[in-house]
Amino acid sequence: MLIKNRIKLGNNNYYICCDCEYKSKNELVELKLKNYKNTYFDGGDLSRLIKKIENNYNKFTYKKYTNEQWFLSDCLYIYDNIPFIIGVGDFYISSNDGIINSTSYITKDELDEYIKKYNIVMKNKEKFKLWDERTWNIN
Repeated sequence: MLIKNRIKLGNNNYYICCDCEYKSKNELVELKLKNYKNTYFDGGDLSRLIKKIENNYNKFTYKKYTNEQWFLSDCLYIYDNIPFIIGVGDFYISSNDGIINSTSYITKDELDEYIKKYNIVMKNKEKFKLWDERTWNIN
């Protein structure tokens, strides 16, 4: 199951994708992150994390990752703070009719490839837990 959430950085609208699945535990069915070491998932915790990321963002944040590409820098910023996403997309809404005019999407694998190729410094996410705000370390 793909779960998509909107995140707004400055004037730009993005959406993140999380890969989740239902798993049974002691006769209880729970929604869990798929393919991430800490499988806990809660939409409310994710909404709080997104709000903190949005509030921490400023016009200089993107320069931490690359000076060349605003979209890519924003995606790296999002990925650096939400390590369990499988991709980030953006969408442009037409001012004429309010309908989505175009979309773009970059996968986690593409971001990892870029990080490796250009030696982008990302924070250590080993202790990140969605349920524990102390581990978020948003910068």
